[in-house]
Amino acid sequence: MRKEIALVGCGMGTPDTLTVEGKCRITQAEVLIGPERLVRPYADSKKEIWVQYQAEQIREIIDQSPRQRFAVLLSGDTGFYSNTRNLEKALEGYHTAVIPGISSLAYFSAKIGIPWEDAFILSLHGRKQSLATAVRKHSKVFVLTGEDAAEHLQGLTEAGFGSCGLWIGENLSYPEERISSGQVRDFLDKEFQSLCVLMILSEHAEGKTIREGKTCVGIPEEAFIRGNVPMTKPEIRAVVMSKLALKETDIVYDIGAGTGSVSVEMAMAADRGKVYAIECKPEAVELIKKNAEHFGLRNLAVVDGMAPEVLEGLPVPDAAFIGGSKGRVAAILTRLFRQNPQMQVVLDAIALETVTEVLTICTQMQLQMDIVQVQVSKTHVAGSYHMLTGQNPVFIITVRKFPEL
Repeated sequence: MRKEIALVGCGMGTPDTLTVEGKCRITQAEVLIGPERLVRPYADSKKEIWVQYQAEQIREIIDQSPRQRFAVLLSGDTGFYSNTRNLEKALEGYHTAVIPGISSLAYFSAKIGIPWEDAFILSLHGRKQSLATAVRKHSKVFVLTGEDAAEHLQGLTEAGFGSCGLWIGENLSYPEERISSGQVRDFLDKEFQSLCVLMILSEHAEGKTIREGKTCVGIPEEAFIRGNVPMTKPEIRAVVMSKLALKETDIVYDIGAGTGSVSVEMAMAADRGKVYAIECKPEAVELIKKNAEHFGLRNLAVVDGMAPEVLEGLPVPDAAFIGGSKGRVAAILTRLFRQNPQMQVVLDAIALETVTEVLTICTQMQLQMDIVQVQVSKTHVAGSYHMLTGQNPVFIITVRKFPEL
């Protein structure tokens, strides 16, 4: 007989949240393998039980066992932030059956009476994604978190979302299950259990105008922490971001990041990726760090130094913005396109000499260019009239390699 392995989603963890098929597979199994809290209910059974969740070690247990029927117990649903994919890869060659379970999202939503079909789903277990960005973009956010939930809620409050509605579920399905609700700011000093989920509702938030807080492109200057470091204007940032056309998983460089205004918008756009703000001025470095914290961005890292040297060791970028180069445009572009020939690079320039320099470099390097000149005028009040004041024209240059024929 060949060995049969069932990967069983165990719901919240207690046998009560198992599906009928899940119960049958566990009953039929000779060997149960899984985390301690999932195998504990079967400790008095006559089954062989292993406390293990690492895929490779589970493979070893099955390889060495003379038994034929195995059930590997997984938390929640097999397709919802579970270990299923790693196990299927580790158990290649064996006959495996995946038995779905009830996810914490489905269970919790039923408990609090809020549908989850329109919720944005986020896991912060071992991930550096930004909860503030998710709340900024979505009116309903479900979060898998843990004991560090208070830290995430503190970041939300600092980013202006302390008045959002909040539901908290801890130890779901267990006798000590606890469900709480209120506003985000009500739970900053609370201690959370390791089994914890959140549902955050920004739709009816009070206090700071939630629509202002949700702005992700062309963020007003007054929203940033300012210093004596130049800042890219909101309208220019909006055009730059449109040229970068970032995906949510992109790795992005902001070279010569200044106050970090472009870095912040990049981090919001690439919220499942990572942004590296490259800056060599000490005051600017500190401002970027403060603005990253101010906007609750965990996927924005500051790199203190000068490009291209400090790019050594960073992950390969998908895109880059060069707001300041210290006369090193050629060296920076060479380095970037060596790292990723398919990437897109956007530069901005005010001086005609800078535009001429970039044109010359791109021609020599045989790079494809697209140049846009943006002129912004803003209103100001003069007596009973509203007048327009023109700002410096800015050249926005998009650079990429010519596609190979």
